[in-house]
Amino acid sequence: MTRVRIDASNPVVEAGLRTLLEEKVGFQAMKSGEIADVLLSDRQFDEIDNDPPPLPVVLLTHQSASSMLRQGARGVLPPNSSPIEIRAALEAAAAGLLVLPAQEAESWPAAQLPMSDTTLTAREREVLRLLAEGVGNKEIAWRLSITEHTVKFHVSSLMSKLNAGSRTEAVTQGIRRGYVAL
Repeated sequence: MTRVRIDASNPVVEAGLRTLLEEKVGFQAMKSGEIADVLLSDRQFDEIDNDPPPLPVVLLTHQSASSMLRQGARGVLPPNSSPIEIRAALEAAAAGLLVLPAQEAESWPAAQLPMSDTTLTAREREVLRLLAEGVGNKEIAWRLSITEHTVKFHVSSLMSKLNAGSRTEAVTQGIRRGYVAL
């Protein structure tokens, strides 16, 4: 069962979403601080309380899906979406997929799609955090008790997943996506 945390703009909306999730969709609504698979919100992406580790976010909004996805949301639906659409969006986002309304998807070139925030492995996240500290490959290898070759593999992989051309750009993307705290 998919566990969903709700971050609503007011208590009435939160109660409505909680009822929708538990009675109509069949998902478990989690409280803040409890482990969840995905976050559902009616707020703007930059207003969401998405404590680390960040969860995939599905927004119920009239805002542009492309704008919200570029900011980091995993899914965007209109507020009047059906329970079936919300269920599908939450399952897809929890699985690492992007969700947007069909009318926007048809006009959106694939090259504009952001990379998945959930694609970095735990080890790649550790390597990225050490890169942000300015640590070199040898030191990373020593700290993580892995070979320098393995560090190079992880750096290459995370740079590819973050669509970064340099270590600095990878760290910048990591900060934007919440993998690296300032």
